[in-house]
Amino acid sequence: MPVIINGTSGDISASSLTGVDTGKVLQVKQATQTGRVSASVTSTVFQDISGLSVSITPTATSSKILVSFHLHVATTIGNYTVFSRIMRDSTAIGIGDQVGSRPRVSNITWSNSESYQTTTMDNAFLDSPNTTSATTYKIQWTDSYGQTIYLNRGITDSDSIYYPVSSSHITVMEVAA
Repeated sequence: MPVIINGTSGDISASSLTGVDTGKVLQVKQATQTGRVSASVTSTVFQDISGLSVSITPTATSSKILVSFHLHVATTIGNYTVFSRIMRDSTAIGIGDQVGSRPRVSNITWSNSESYQTTTMDNAFLDSPNTTSATTYKIQWTDSYGQTIYLNRGITDSDSIYYPVSSSHITVMEVAA
């Protein structure tokens, strides 16, 4: 779609703007959790997920940080809701609005009752940290009833082809803006 700037119409791209290289990926960092993780949680009290934290130092205050994650989760009692959220240092980001006493989350998934199955949680959020200081992004989780929740495994953890082990990760990318 043509854009009009100073009375002239035409297409605009980053390369047509002097000194601007927007959209360029400047750096990428990733943390991967390949182990089986479990946590006993108190209903709707979020906890860090072990191994899913990564620090990045933006090169400019105008940079955006694209945060994405992929999780395999299950709960001890099936058919309960698992919540996750993205954290920038101690601030939750990419979460819903406050409505009453409802939890503010980045993701919601329903864990089924099959002992060998997991469900996935995926998200991507473009953050504007407005800093050139080291910034830590991490994933937190909880569930709706204070059950034990599992990462990279089902409820049952038997040595069998029916109970696989997966991996989960968080990736952050600095994007020039």
